[in-house]
Amino acid sequence: MTEKDIKQKLREAPDEGFRALFDEYWSYAYTIIYNVLRDSASRNDVEDCTAEVLSDVMMKYDTLRDTSLKAYIGTSAKRRAIDFKRSINIHSSLNIPLDPETEFSLPSADDVEADTERVQISAILLDKIEELGEPDSSIIIQKYFYDRNSTETARILGMNPITVRSRLRRALKKLKTALTDLDITL
Repeated sequence: MTEKDIKQKLREAPDEGFRALFDEYWSYAYTIIYNVLRDSASRNDVEDCTAEVLSDVMMKYDTLRDTSLKAYIGTSAKRRAIDFKRSINIHSSLNIPLDPETEFSLPSADDVEADTERVQISAILLDKIEELGEPDSSIIIQKYFYDRNSTETARILGMNPITVRSRLRRALKKLKTALTDLDITL
């Protein structure tokens, strides 16, 4: 279903439009949110945040404007996840043990540097996966982010499992080349 079809359904039949929006963009929003929250939130928190984002999109997105629905969802998902992460960090920072016998240490500069590098590589990796286009990017996300096999991925994307496996193989070759050009090896 195209973005234009979803916008039309959201205008004409909001329930059907929301179902189409949910089916088409759940994985996309979930991946963005998971990337931000992977180290600080549970899977249920990520799912709740994703549901909130898609609900907000349905309620606030202006279907009459000529703006990209995918970009709107991506921006909303990233901002909501960052806000959620900040609230988690605020709550956890308030729970610092004050008992002098409890050992408490700040992360070293090496940890911060390694974490920063990992975040940057993850962002580059996601950008390169997205550049592969559909359905290749969705196939890779389903396989490596959701740990789904080719049969499950084929069912979700409405494809043949054999086609999913062959597209995955070709997409991984393209991805490896793109990352090698950036001097990144995984």
